[in-house]
Amino acid sequence: MKSLSEIRQQYIKQLSEQYSPQEIDIIFYALAENYLHINKSILKLSLNELKDENDLKYILFLNALFQLKEGIPYQYVLGSTIFFGCEILVNKNVLIPRPETEELVEWILKDINNKNQKLQIMDLCSGSGCISIALAKNLPKSQIDGIDVSEKALELSQKNSVLNKVSVNYIQTNLLDSEKINTNKKYDIIVSNPPYIKKSEKRDMDERVYKFEPNEALFVTDENPLIFYKEIIKFSMMNLNEKGKIYIEINQNLSEETQELFLKYFTFVELKKDLSGNYRMIKAEAAIK
Repeated sequence: MKSLSEIRQQYIKQLSEQYSPQEIDIIFYALAENYLHINKSILKLSLNELKDENDLKYILFLNALFQLKEGIPYQYVLGSTIFFGCEILVNKNVLIPRPETEELVEWILKDINNKNQKLQIMDLCSGSGCISIALAKNLPKSQIDGIDVSEKALELSQKNSVLNKVSVNYIQTNLLDSEKINTNKKYDIIVSNPPYIKKSEKRDMDERVYKFEPNEALFVTDENPLIFYKEIIKFSMMNLNEKGKIYIEINQNLSEETQELFLKYFTFVELKKDLSGNYRMIKAEAAIK
């Protein structure tokens, strides 16, 4: 029967070539909290005292370690992650929510003075549902829709909405056929974190991202890297309220090109930096008639 301290040392030894010591600690304690149902602060104080009650829990730790050594992101191993205070189930069919996307949600909420407004909101390329669910949690009177092309992604987003006790209407459809999308609604807010990484940028990425996360949710062709933003604009010109706003996550390497594209259709387009100092978000409003 091994103590948690011994298991942690095993993780440090086995994963040191793949992760920094800080990352290993984050992964280990996230798994330990999940498997043992004990708060992280208590775990840290009791590493030598806490021992496996049975072999099953040790097998869980070993199985997770094997998957991590294979390069599988720990969020997939765990099966969930926390996004803007919401537990979001994740698997290979959806992207793992990123802190930058939390900043996009925060920007939207900061712009809304009255959280009890009855807003109509659309989340394009909704994936796991993390954006729409976080908004639904914080805007309880609003009606929120989400679309995604992936049936398996939508199955998971539905589970996430139930898990977080919110109501989001998810629709399976392809944003690249935006002109055929008819929800019979005008939206106050349209938000999207679409695919935007050029295939040529793949060589600069962490292998764990493109090897295990769904490539169709990550990459666009080098020849037409703004394809999804063009469709977001088409959808918005038909479905955005006159005083509505668009919030999107963007490729930092294409920030100027993306802003220029939106300026052809909207009089106000704001680029915003993330906490790392990169231009990763755009807000657009006041459509040009």
